[in-house]
Amino acid sequence: MSEAIDFAHLIREGDTIAWSGAAAEPNHLVGLLNAQLDRMPPCSALIGLGMTETLDAARVAGRMRIRALGGAGTSRRFQDVGLDVLPAHYSAIPDLVAQGVVKVDVVLAQLATDGGLYLLTPMIDYVADAIPRARVVIAEINDQAPCMQGDTSIGRGDIDHAIPVSYPLPELKPSAPGPVERTIGEHVARLIPDRATIQVGLGALPDAVLERLAAKKELGLHSGTIGDGVANLVEAGVITNRYKPLDTGLTVTAGLLGTRRLYQWAHKNPLLRLRSPRYTHDYLVLSQIPNLIGVNATLEIDLTGQMNTEVAGSRHIGLIGGHADFMRGCLRSPGGRGIVALQSTARSGTVSRIVPKLSSGIVTTSRSDADMVVTEYGVAELRGRTVSERAAALIAIAHPDYRNELAAQAERLV
Repeated sequence: MSEAIDFAHLIREGDTIAWSGAAAEPNHLVGLLNAQLDRMPPCSALIGLGMTETLDAARVAGRMRIRALGGAGTSRRFQDVGLDVLPAHYSAIPDLVAQGVVKVDVVLAQLATDGGLYLLTPMIDYVADAIPRARVVIAEINDQAPCMQGDTSIGRGDIDHAIPVSYPLPELKPSAPGPVERTIGEHVARLIPDRATIQVGLGALPDAVLERLAAKKELGLHSGTIGDGVANLVEAGVITNRYKPLDTGLTVTAGLLGTRRLYQWAHKNPLLRLRSPRYTHDYLVLSQIPNLIGVNATLEIDLTGQMNTEVAGSRHIGLIGGHADFMRGCLRSPGGRGIVALQSTARSGTVSRIVPKLSSGIVTTSRSDADMVVTEYGVAELRGRTVSERAAALIAIAHPDYRNELAAQAERLV
Protein backbone atom coordinates (compact mmCIF):
# COMPACT_ATOMS: atom_id res chain seq x y z
CA MET A 1 0.00 0.00 0.00
CA SER A 2 2.96 2.35 0.52
CA GLU A 3 3.30 2.84 -3.24
CA ALA A 4 -0.10 4.59 -3.18
CA ILE A 5 1.25 7.44 -1.03
CA ASP A 6 2.27 10.06 -3.57
CA PHE A 7 3.50 13.05 -1.57
CA ALA A 8 3.94 15.17 -4.68
CA HIS A 9 0.20 14.85 -5.25
CA LEU A 10 -0.87 15.27 -1.62
CA ILE A 11 1.38 18.19 -0.64
CA ARG A 12 0.88 21.69 -1.98
CA GLU A 13 3.41 24.47 -2.26
CA GLY A 14 3.81 26.25 1.10
CA ASP A 15 2.30 23.40 3.14
CA THR A 16 3.59 22.48 6.58
CA ILE A 17 3.98 18.76 7.27
CA ALA A 18 4.11 17.71 10.93
CA TRP A 19 5.03 14.52 12.70
CA SER A 20 5.96 13.52 16.23
CA GLY A 21 9.52 12.98 17.35
CA ALA A 22 11.31 10.55 19.66
CA ALA A 23 9.81 7.05 19.71
CA ALA A 24 6.57 8.34 18.12
CA GLU A 25 8.23 9.30 14.83
CA PRO A 26 6.46 7.53 11.93
CA ASN A 27 9.70 6.27 10.41
CA HIS A 28 8.13 4.36 7.54
CA LEU A 29 6.22 7.41 6.32
CA VAL A 30 9.18 9.75 6.84
CA GLY A 31 11.27 7.34 4.77
CA LEU A 32 8.75 7.52 1.93
CA LEU A 33 8.72 11.30 2.21
CA ASN A 34 12.51 11.37 2.04
CA ALA A 35 12.52 9.20 -1.09
CA GLN A 36 10.09 11.54 -2.85
CA LEU A 37 11.67 14.90 -1.90
CA ASP A 38 12.87 15.57 -5.44
CA ARG A 39 9.30 15.59 -6.77
CA MET A 40 7.71 17.67 -4.00
CA PRO A 41 6.87 21.38 -4.11
CA PRO A 42 8.61 23.73 -1.65
CA CYS A 43 7.18 23.14 1.84
CA SER A 44 8.02 23.04 5.54
CA ALA A 45 8.25 20.37 8.22
CA LEU A 46 7.48 20.74 11.94
CA ILE A 47 9.48 18.25 13.99
CA GLY A 48 10.26 17.46 17.61
CA LEU A 49 13.05 15.55 19.33
CA GLY A 50 14.99 13.57 16.72
CA MET A 51 15.91 9.94 17.38
CA THR A 52 16.66 8.81 13.83
CA GLU A 53 18.14 10.22 10.63
CA THR A 54 15.40 8.91 8.36
CA LEU A 55 15.01 12.34 6.75
CA ASP A 56 18.30 13.07 4.99
CA ALA A 57 19.56 16.54 5.93
CA ALA A 58 21.56 16.88 2.71
CA ARG A 59 18.53 16.12 0.54
CA VAL A 60 16.35 18.53 2.51
CA ALA A 61 18.55 21.51 1.60
CA GLY A 62 16.73 23.79 -0.82
CA ARG A 63 13.61 21.60 -0.80
CA MET A 64 12.13 21.78 2.68
CA ARG A 65 12.28 24.31 5.50
CA ILE A 66 12.79 22.59 8.85
CA ARG A 67 10.97 24.09 11.81
CA ALA A 68 11.76 22.37 15.10
CA LEU A 69 11.11 22.60 18.81
CA GLY A 70 14.88 22.66 19.27
CA GLY A 71 18.11 20.95 18.34
CA ALA A 72 18.01 17.99 20.72
CA GLY A 73 18.93 14.53 19.53
CA THR A 74 19.38 14.10 15.80
CA SER A 75 17.37 17.25 15.02
CA ARG A 76 20.58 19.24 15.39
CA ARG A 77 21.82 17.81 12.07
CA PHE A 78 19.58 20.27 10.22
CA GLN A 79 21.45 23.33 11.52
CA ASP A 80 23.91 23.29 8.66
CA VAL A 81 21.11 23.34 6.08
CA GLY A 82 18.78 25.66 7.99
CA LEU A 83 16.99 24.97 11.28
CA ASP A 84 14.29 27.40 12.37
CA VAL A 85 13.49 26.91 16.06
CA LEU A 86 10.01 27.49 17.48
CA PRO A 87 10.56 29.04 20.95
CA ALA A 88 7.52 27.96 22.96
CA HIS A 89 6.84 26.18 26.22
CA TYR A 90 5.79 22.58 25.65
CA SER A 91 2.52 23.25 27.46
CA ALA A 92 1.64 25.94 24.91
CA ILE A 93 2.31 24.04 21.68
CA PRO A 94 -0.95 22.01 21.55
CA ASP A 95 -3.04 25.19 21.69
CA LEU A 96 -0.81 26.99 19.18
CA VAL A 97 -1.57 24.17 16.73
CA ALA A 98 -5.24 23.76 17.70
CA GLN A 99 -5.87 27.49 17.21
CA GLY A 100 -4.06 27.58 13.87
CA VAL A 101 -1.38 29.98 15.10
CA VAL A 102 1.10 27.29 14.07
CA LYS A 103 -0.37 26.02 10.81
CA VAL A 104 -0.24 22.32 9.97
CA ASP A 105 -1.61 21.12 6.62
CA VAL A 106 -0.41 17.53 6.45
CA VAL A 107 0.10 15.12 9.37
CA LEU A 108 2.17 11.96 9.40
CA ALA A 109 1.29 9.85 12.42
CA GLN A 110 2.27 6.57 14.01
CA LEU A 111 -0.70 4.84 15.60
CA ALA A 112 -1.43 1.66 17.50
CA THR A 113 -4.68 -0.23 17.07
CA ASP A 114 -6.77 -1.97 19.68
CA GLY A 115 -10.08 -3.62 18.88
CA GLY A 116 -10.60 -1.41 15.85
CA LEU A 117 -9.63 1.78 17.69
CA TYR A 118 -6.76 3.99 16.53
CA LEU A 119 -4.49 5.23 19.33
CA LEU A 120 -1.65 7.73 19.43
CA THR A 121 1.53 6.16 20.76
CA PRO A 122 3.93 6.36 22.60
CA MET A 123 3.74 10.15 22.92
CA ILE A 124 1.08 12.84 22.97
CA ASP A 125 2.23 16.14 21.51
CA TYR A 126 1.08 18.68 18.91
CA VAL A 127 0.09 15.93 16.44
CA ALA A 128 -3.02 15.13 18.50
CA ASP A 129 -4.27 18.68 17.91
CA ALA A 130 -3.05 18.88 14.32
CA ILE A 131 -5.01 15.83 13.15
CA PRO A 132 -8.53 17.38 13.35
CA ARG A 133 -7.38 20.56 11.53
CA ALA A 134 -5.09 19.11 8.87
CA ARG A 135 -6.15 18.84 5.23
CA VAL A 136 -4.47 15.43 4.90
CA VAL A 137 -3.71 12.87 7.62
CA ILE A 138 -1.57 9.86 6.76
CA ALA A 139 -1.11 7.21 9.45
CA GLU A 140 1.05 4.15 9.74
CA ILE A 141 -0.56 1.53 11.99
CA ASN A 142 2.31 -0.17 13.80
CA ASP A 143 1.48 -3.52 15.39
CA GLN A 144 4.61 -3.27 17.57
CA ALA A 145 3.59 0.05 19.15
CA PRO A 146 2.08 -0.04 22.67
CA CYS A 147 -1.60 0.66 23.26
CA MET A 148 -2.25 3.06 26.13
CA GLN A 149 -5.18 4.79 27.80
CA GLY A 150 -5.44 8.57 28.09
CA ASP A 151 -5.67 11.27 25.45
CA THR A 152 -4.83 8.70 22.79
CA SER A 153 -7.99 7.99 20.81
CA ILE A 154 -8.12 9.10 17.16
CA GLY A 155 -11.33 8.94 15.13
CA ARG A 156 -11.15 6.76 12.03
CA GLY A 157 -12.86 9.53 10.11
CA ASP A 158 -9.88 11.81 10.74
CA ILE A 159 -7.49 9.47 8.90
CA ASP A 160 -7.29 9.87 5.12
CA HIS A 161 -4.69 7.18 4.43
CA ALA A 162 -3.76 4.26 6.71
CA ILE A 163 -0.82 1.92 6.10
CA PRO A 164 -0.14 -1.22 8.17
CA VAL A 165 3.51 -1.47 9.25
CA SER A 166 5.50 -3.58 11.69
CA TYR A 167 8.80 -2.45 13.18
CA PRO A 168 10.23 -1.96 16.69
CA LEU A 169 10.18 1.54 18.15
CA PRO A 170 13.45 3.47 18.50
CA GLU A 171 15.12 2.72 21.80
CA LEU A 172 16.98 4.90 24.28
CA LYS A 173 18.92 2.65 26.59
CA PRO A 174 19.36 3.79 30.21
CA SER A 175 22.59 5.67 30.78
CA ALA A 176 25.19 4.13 33.06
CA PRO A 177 25.82 6.81 35.73
CA GLY A 178 29.46 7.57 36.52
CA PRO A 179 30.82 8.64 39.91
CA VAL A 180 29.82 12.29 39.41
CA GLU A 181 26.28 11.41 38.35
CA ARG A 182 25.91 9.04 41.30
CA THR A 183 27.03 11.74 43.72
CA ILE A 184 24.54 14.20 42.27
CA GLY A 185 21.86 11.51 42.41
CA GLU A 186 22.53 11.01 46.11
CA HIS A 187 22.27 14.75 46.79
CA VAL A 188 18.94 14.94 44.93
CA ALA A 189 17.48 11.82 46.53
CA ARG A 190 17.96 13.34 49.98
CA LEU A 191 15.72 16.23 48.91
CA ILE A 192 12.81 13.95 47.96
CA PRO A 193 10.65 12.80 50.88
CA ASP A 194 8.46 9.71 51.01
CA ARG A 195 5.00 10.24 49.49
CA ALA A 196 6.22 13.07 47.24
CA THR A 197 5.18 13.15 43.59
CA ILE A 198 8.14 13.37 41.25
CA GLN A 199 8.72 14.73 37.78
CA VAL A 200 11.96 13.66 36.15
CA GLY A 201 13.56 13.92 32.73
CA LEU A 202 15.76 11.60 30.69
CA GLY A 203 19.51 11.04 30.66
CA ALA A 204 22.39 9.99 32.88
CA LEU A 205 21.57 12.38 35.73
CA PRO A 206 17.85 11.55 35.95
CA ASP A 207 18.73 7.86 35.72
CA ALA A 208 21.16 8.30 38.62
CA VAL A 209 18.45 10.04 40.65
CA LEU A 210 15.93 7.28 39.96
CA GLU A 211 18.44 4.64 41.07
CA ARG A 212 18.84 6.43 44.40
CA LEU A 213 15.08 6.47 45.02
CA ALA A 214 14.85 2.69 45.47
CA ALA A 215 14.51 3.01 49.26
CA LYS A 216 11.74 5.64 49.13
CA LYS A 217 8.15 4.82 49.96
CA GLU A 218 4.83 5.61 48.29
CA LEU A 219 6.06 8.04 45.62
CA GLY A 220 3.82 9.42 42.90
CA LEU A 221 4.75 10.33 39.35
CA HIS A 222 3.51 13.09 37.04
CA SER A 223 5.98 13.79 34.29
CA GLY A 224 6.66 14.87 30.73
CA THR A 225 8.57 11.88 29.38
CA ILE A 226 9.53 8.73 31.25
CA GLY A 227 12.09 5.98 30.65
CA ASP A 228 12.88 2.53 31.95
CA GLY A 229 13.86 3.83 35.40
CA VAL A 230 10.26 4.81 36.15
CA ALA A 231 8.95 1.39 35.14
CA ASN A 232 11.54 -0.17 37.45
CA LEU A 233 10.33 1.89 40.42
CA VAL A 234 6.68 1.13 39.70
CA GLU A 235 7.34 -2.59 39.55
CA ALA A 236 9.43 -2.39 42.74
CA GLY A 237 6.50 -0.78 44.58
CA VAL A 238 8.33 2.51 45.12
CA ILE A 239 6.02 4.50 42.83
CA THR A 240 2.44 3.72 43.85
CA ASN A 241 0.70 7.07 43.24
CA ARG A 242 -1.42 6.26 46.27
CA TYR A 243 -1.09 9.68 47.86
CA LYS A 244 -1.67 11.83 44.78
CA PRO A 245 -4.99 13.66 45.19
CA LEU A 246 -5.09 14.09 41.41
CA ASP A 247 -4.96 10.94 39.25
CA THR A 248 -4.74 8.82 42.39
CA GLY A 249 -3.17 5.45 41.67
CA LEU A 250 -2.11 6.43 38.14
CA THR A 251 1.29 7.13 36.61
CA VAL A 252 0.80 10.10 34.28
CA THR A 253 3.12 11.13 31.46
CA ALA A 254 3.05 12.79 28.05
CA GLY A 255 5.46 10.31 26.50
CA LEU A 256 7.65 7.23 26.74
CA LEU A 257 11.23 6.93 25.53
CA GLY A 258 13.24 3.89 26.54
CA THR A 259 13.81 0.28 25.61
CA ARG A 260 11.46 -2.41 24.43
CA ARG A 261 11.05 -3.41 28.06
CA LEU A 262 9.45 0.00 28.76
CA TYR A 263 7.09 -0.24 25.80
CA GLN A 264 6.01 -3.75 26.80
CA TRP A 265 5.43 -2.56 30.37
CA ALA A 266 3.27 0.29 29.06
CA HIS A 267 1.18 -1.82 26.68
CA LYS A 268 -2.40 -1.89 28.00
CA ASN A 269 -1.16 -1.01 31.49
CA PRO A 270 -4.33 -0.01 33.40
CA LEU A 271 -2.33 2.14 35.85
CA LEU A 272 -0.65 4.28 33.18
CA ARG A 273 -2.13 7.31 31.44
CA LEU A 274 -0.71 9.05 28.38
CA ARG A 275 -1.89 12.66 28.49
CA SER A 276 -1.51 15.77 26.39
CA PRO A 277 1.12 18.36 27.40
CA ARG A 278 -1.75 20.78 27.91
CA TYR A 279 -2.51 18.60 30.96
CA THR A 280 0.84 17.14 32.05
CA HIS A 281 2.65 20.49 31.81
CA ASP A 282 -0.18 22.85 32.78
CA TYR A 283 0.63 25.27 35.58
CA LEU A 284 -2.84 25.01 37.13
CA VAL A 285 -2.77 21.20 37.06
CA LEU A 286 0.67 21.10 38.65
CA SER A 287 -0.47 23.47 41.38
CA GLN A 288 -3.05 20.86 42.47
CA ILE A 289 -0.42 18.19 43.16
CA PRO A 290 1.05 18.66 46.66
CA ASN A 291 4.74 17.97 47.23
CA LEU A 292 5.55 17.89 43.52
CA ILE A 293 9.33 17.62 43.20
CA GLY A 294 10.69 18.32 39.73
CA VAL A 295 14.17 17.14 38.74
CA ASN A 296 15.47 18.71 35.56
CA ALA A 297 18.79 19.51 33.93
CA THR A 298 20.25 22.55 32.22
CA LEU A 299 23.25 23.33 30.03
CA GLU A 300 24.34 26.31 32.11
CA ILE A 301 23.12 28.59 34.89
CA ASP A 302 24.31 32.09 35.64
CA LEU A 303 25.04 33.52 39.07
CA THR A 304 21.59 35.11 39.32
CA GLY A 305 19.74 31.84 38.56
CA GLN A 306 18.94 32.27 34.86
CA MET A 307 19.08 28.95 32.99
CA ASN A 308 19.83 27.97 29.39
CA THR A 309 18.70 24.50 28.28
CA GLU A 310 18.86 25.15 24.54
CA VAL A 311 22.11 26.46 23.12
CA ALA A 312 25.80 25.68 23.45
CA GLY A 313 27.93 28.28 21.73
CA SER A 314 25.93 29.15 18.63
CA ARG A 315 24.33 25.73 18.15
CA HIS A 316 20.96 24.46 19.29
CA ILE A 317 21.56 21.17 21.09
CA GLY A 318 18.62 21.16 23.50
CA LEU A 319 14.96 22.11 23.87
CA ILE A 320 12.80 24.53 25.79
CA GLY A 321 10.52 21.57 26.38
CA GLY A 322 8.79 21.58 29.74
CA HIS A 323 11.70 23.06 31.71
CA ALA A 324 10.03 26.33 32.64
CA ASP A 325 6.59 24.68 32.85
CA PHE A 326 7.73 22.34 35.59
CA MET A 327 10.02 24.78 37.38
CA ARG A 328 7.16 27.22 37.80
CA GLY A 329 4.53 24.54 38.41
CA CYS A 330 6.55 22.82 41.12
CA LEU A 331 6.98 26.11 42.96
CA ARG A 332 3.21 26.61 42.85
CA SER A 333 2.60 23.11 44.25
CA PRO A 334 2.00 23.12 48.04
CA GLY A 335 5.29 21.82 49.42
CA GLY A 336 6.71 21.44 45.91
CA ARG A 337 10.29 22.12 44.86
CA GLY A 338 12.01 22.61 41.51
CA ILE A 339 15.44 20.99 41.40
CA VAL A 340 17.97 21.61 38.64
CA ALA A 341 20.77 19.07 38.59
CA LEU A 342 23.94 19.46 36.55
CA GLN A 343 27.59 18.55 36.54
CA SER A 344 29.71 21.52 37.56
CA THR A 345 31.76 21.41 34.33
CA ALA A 346 31.51 20.40 30.68
CA ARG A 347 33.97 19.48 27.95
CA SER A 348 36.18 17.36 30.19
CA GLY A 349 36.34 20.03 32.86
CA THR A 350 37.43 22.88 30.57
CA VAL A 351 34.15 24.82 30.88
CA SER A 352 32.18 25.74 34.00
CA ARG A 353 28.44 25.21 33.77
CA ILE A 354 27.95 27.87 36.45
CA VAL A 355 28.76 31.14 34.70
CA PRO A 356 28.65 34.88 35.43
CA LYS A 357 26.41 35.45 32.38
CA LEU A 358 24.79 32.99 30.00
CA SER A 359 27.16 32.63 27.06
CA SER A 360 24.46 32.65 24.38
CA GLY A 361 22.28 35.29 26.01
CA ILE A 362 19.33 32.91 25.69
CA VAL A 363 17.26 32.43 28.86
CA THR A 364 15.06 29.33 28.89
CA THR A 365 13.94 29.62 32.52
CA SER A 366 14.00 32.93 34.32
CA ARG A 367 15.76 33.57 37.59
CA SER A 368 12.41 34.26 39.24
CA ASP A 369 11.52 30.58 38.71
CA ALA A 370 14.79 29.22 40.12
CA ASP A 371 14.64 27.11 43.29
CA MET A 372 17.34 24.55 44.09
CA VAL A 373 20.49 23.76 42.10
CA VAL A 374 22.51 20.59 42.67
CA THR A 375 26.01 19.70 41.47
CA GLU A 376 28.46 17.07 42.69
CA TYR A 377 29.63 19.69 45.22
CA GLY A 378 26.30 20.12 46.97
CA VAL A 379 23.00 22.02 46.96
CA ALA A 380 22.40 25.73 46.41
CA GLU A 381 19.13 27.17 47.68
CA LEU A 382 18.08 30.08 45.45
CA ARG A 383 14.41 30.60 46.28
CA GLY A 384 13.90 33.74 48.34
CA ARG A 385 17.57 34.74 48.02
CA THR A 386 18.94 38.04 46.72
CA VAL A 387 21.27 38.22 43.74
CA SER A 388 24.37 38.39 45.92
CA GLU A 389 23.16 35.52 48.11
CA ARG A 390 22.43 33.41 45.05
CA ALA A 391 25.86 34.09 43.61
CA ALA A 392 27.53 33.00 46.85
CA ALA A 393 25.44 29.81 47.02
CA LEU A 394 26.18 28.89 43.40
CA ILE A 395 29.88 29.62 43.68
CA ALA A 396 30.01 27.25 46.67
CA ILE A 397 28.83 24.33 44.47
CA ALA A 398 30.86 25.28 41.38
CA HIS A 399 34.01 23.35 40.50
CA PRO A 400 36.86 24.57 42.73
CA ASP A 401 38.95 25.52 39.68
CA TYR A 402 36.42 28.21 38.75
CA ARG A 403 35.34 29.59 42.12
CA ASN A 404 37.85 32.47 42.33
CA GLU A 405 37.04 33.68 38.84
CA LEU A 406 33.28 33.44 39.54
CA ALA A 407 33.71 35.34 42.81
CA ALA A 408 35.53 38.15 40.99
CA GLN A 409 32.78 38.33 38.38
CA ALA A 410 30.07 38.28 41.06
CA GLU A 411 31.17 41.69 42.27
CA ARG A 412 29.97 43.16 38.96
CA LEU A 413 26.45 41.69 39.13
CA VAL A 414 23.45 43.99 39.17
